[in-house]
Amino acid sequence: MIQYPIYLVIRGFGFLVNLLPEGLALWVGKQLGRWAYFIDFEHRRVAIKNLEIAFGREKSRSEIRGIALRTFENLGMNLVEFLRFPGLESEKLMEKLEIEGKFHVDAALRRRKGIIFLLGHIGNWELLGYGSRLLGGNLMAIARPLKENRWLDRFIGEVRRSTGLHVLSSKRVAQKVVAALRQNKMVGILIDQREKRGEGIGVQFFGESASTTPASAFFALKTGAAVIPVYTTRLEGGRHRIVVEPPLELITTGDKAEDLRINTQRHTEILESIIRRQPDQWFWIHRRWERKAKDRTRSRMRRYGKFIGEPVKPMILKEGRYARPPDLSSRGR
Repeated sequence: MIQYPIYLVIRGFGFLVNLLPEGLALWVGKQLGRWAYFIDFEHRRVAIKNLEIAFGREKSRSEIRGIALRTFENLGMNLVEFLRFPGLESEKLMEKLEIEGKFHVDAALRRRKGIIFLLGHIGNWELLGYGSRLLGGNLMAIARPLKENRWLDRFIGEVRRSTGLHVLSSKRVAQKVVAALRQNKMVGILIDQREKRGEGIGVQFFGESASTTPASAFFALKTGAAVIPVYTTRLEGGRHRIVVEPPLELITTGDKAEDLRINTQRHTEILESIIRRQPDQWFWIHRRWERKAKDRTRSRMRRYGKFIGEPVKPMILKEGRYARPPDLSSRGR
């Protein structure tokens, strides 16, 4: 039962960094990241391998190692900031955020079809819970549970909710997302993680095939919601900028399965372009390309394409809870 001691260590570290001034706490986080880079051989190897896949023909070995080191440093500072969230007043934290491109959100909300924020693990993505308040409302997001450590998973969920983020569990998530978008809400979908075997479709990411969730394309095609790329970038002095890019055009050809593939590829290309601008602020320690299972892209596209056109009964958000959705579990996941 090493999970509980790990949880206690993280909580203890969180207590200590909350006693420090902000600047010193961030310095500690940065040094923690550097320390992890030099002793966590496995994740350093994964980061460098991923960077070689993405930039091997563009950057030197020393440049790649420099990006990997700064990635670890950024993740260390992200950890410290996350652990300090509960002890900070919302107003004080939001003073450290600046928004670029908010008018894109305002225009999309006027369409009354909801917004899908196209997200990646860029900058300090956990700040988007707070940042969504500046964008016009609380953000809803799909998050995978941390099954390996239920104590840590519960703590992470509590911190995220304290930022104003409404975390959607994976149970009946499709109905919840559709209902939220039809109520003109904002839903964040992370598309930069390797999808489960049999769940993703293969698209090109940095020139390599990567199993990718089609969720952002699926819900956009299903509801007509605007798809808006949003990311954070770390600035000097503990400040962050939330960048809102123009909404993406939804491509439709009449072939629903092909529409899903085309739009998923387009969304992935946009994410790649953002990562290229600030490569040291992405999550390179994730094994993004390593799954080489049988490619079920065509079968997944046919299934998702079929359900794009099927009706989903509306659910009403009542007193913070969703009414019981229809049972669609027999349709597979």
